[in-house]
Amino acid sequence: MVNTTKGFEIVHKDGRRIVRGLGFIEHEPVSDIREIVKGAVKKYGSKVAFRYKVDGKLVEKTYHDLDQAVDALGTALMDLGLKNSKISVIGENRYEWAVSYLSIVNGTGIGVPLDKYLPANEVENLCQRAEVSAIFYSGAYHGIMETLARKETTIKYFICMDEFATLTEDKRFVTMNALIQRGHELLDKGNRQFIDAHIDRDKMSILLFTSGTTKASKGVMLSHANIASNVTSITALLKVYTTDVHLSLLPLHHTFENTIGLMFMLHKGVTIAYSEGIKHLAQNIREFRVSVLVAVPAIYEALYRKLLEGIEKSGKTKLVGMMTKVSNFLLKMGIDLRRKLFKSVLDKLGPDLRLFVSGAAPLDAEIIPGIERFGITFLQGYGLTETSPVITCNSFELNVHGTIGVPLKDIEVTIDNPDENGMGEILARGANVMLGYYENEEETKEVMEPDGWFRTGDLGVIDEQGLLRITGRAKSMIVFTNGKKAFPEEYEVSLNHLPGVKDSFVWGNKAPDGDIQICAKLVIDKSYLEEKGYTAEQLAEILDTHIRSLNNTLPKYKIIRYFVMTFEDLIKTTTLKIKRPLETDKMKRYLEKAGVDMRKLNKKLIDGEL
Repeated sequence: MVNTTKGFEIVHKDGRRIVRGLGFIEHEPVSDIREIVKGAVKKYGSKVAFRYKVDGKLVEKTYHDLDQAVDALGTALMDLGLKNSKISVIGENRYEWAVSYLSIVNGTGIGVPLDKYLPANEVENLCQRAEVSAIFYSGAYHGIMETLARKETTIKYFICMDEFATLTEDKRFVTMNALIQRGHELLDKGNRQFIDAHIDRDKMSILLFTSGTTKASKGVMLSHANIASNVTSITALLKVYTTDVHLSLLPLHHTFENTIGLMFMLHKGVTIAYSEGIKHLAQNIREFRVSVLVAVPAIYEALYRKLLEGIEKSGKTKLVGMMTKVSNFLLKMGIDLRRKLFKSVLDKLGPDLRLFVSGAAPLDAEIIPGIERFGITFLQGYGLTETSPVITCNSFELNVHGTIGVPLKDIEVTIDNPDENGMGEILARGANVMLGYYENEEETKEVMEPDGWFRTGDLGVIDEQGLLRITGRAKSMIVFTNGKKAFPEEYEVSLNHLPGVKDSFVWGNKAPDGDIQICAKLVIDKSYLEEKGYTAEQLAEILDTHIRSLNNTLPKYKIIRYFVMTFEDLIKTTTLKIKRPLETDKMKRYLEKAGVDMRKLNKKLIDGEL
């Protein structure tokens, strides 16, 4: 079956039902990352590429500025003898991060972006694992770098994105500005070793470590071809314009932000604004005149919650509900007045906002229609670091809530060994799939099939329309003694809606008799207790009533048997995914301390004794 109007085709081959992405709009191909930068300069030149604040003052950089800085810095890196070296970048999202990274991958060597939240020992360990020869770092990490410099490492140069707060006599330390100045001098003398450097688009140019401890984290090897193919595929799906402003909020070391928030936006001539942090999100959206936001569910959930609170405090909940009904009626008639009807709401949220893209974790189904009623398109996608990262996404043309869409152009998806409900492991194939895991052939073989299929480790179904729905992560799946299955995510989405609950974690606890019981840890919002004047015990009674109601909708074997409350935040990655193995181990330890008594455990957690 070929359905070009829906941007995909379904084929049956080798006993598999395969959905192949065709794209929804005309794609704009790109061959490598250097072409992204050079192509953008030719097309957009003096247009603002980056917008950010320094000491409260607005700074703008054009596409020409970016290109010149990258060429100068890359030339200086080559002059330092760093050709074909592995070079790390660590720091907050900023213009200098983008310049550093592009100067590495576009001719110098292999980029090794590091998580900005890593403790010093993990920065050191990952640099050793990757045999890093130089590292770009934000000024906030200067102390860590000075400590690293006193140890035996492979690092020859420590390049600071800021000026040094204190002078250092160690000649391995140099500022980024000094290198850019040196690069301009070399370019003026005719040095073209960086500009003319050959790009092998099929070799590893990027080494990304997945979240986890340094021993558990895997090094994902990506090439120019991987990233460029994903950027090309995204151009056949997302409609963005040169008038758009994207707020870069997710960490740039993560492929979701790196590929979409940096590479794709540059390719399309979008202005990239750098957020000052989550606390300044609402302010930045308005003052930077943001129109596009690419983020994770936790960000959107917080935004939506504050939006509803604002509507409730203004006493306009009933009015907004009534206007929503009017708007929905008009939409059925092909009349879209949402942005006019809800202008006052958009003015507070961000008058220019038009597109939200979510990924990296499941999203509450209520949020998408809740946001879209105000006239903002909300798309949900799916992917992994190993796939550069996007595999599937909803589109303007086909946006079915509760699904994660169909594969992007030139990407294939199938379900391996589907059960009676059509559920099985999601496999993906395409030029976006990684080269493999760094120095780990055994794990590479576990996920890479000889015919090119990549095992995602996620479970899902492909419905009759060809749309993908994720049911859960294979490793987090809870298997009951009767062989039935459940997924923590399906509970957590509902639990996060309960009054006073700001987060939740669900796990399958093995009882002394061997029975598998669904248990939940609820992270309580202290400000909610203060606002309502509740004690923890009173809130527990309210939550117990809600959870009993939720249990009434579930088969008996799937009900939540116990819940505990805590004020302690969950352990998460920088993209706000729960580190489930660590949380599960923690709860097992806590239960042992409480004598395998959930009620005692609950009291100890609330009292802060654990």
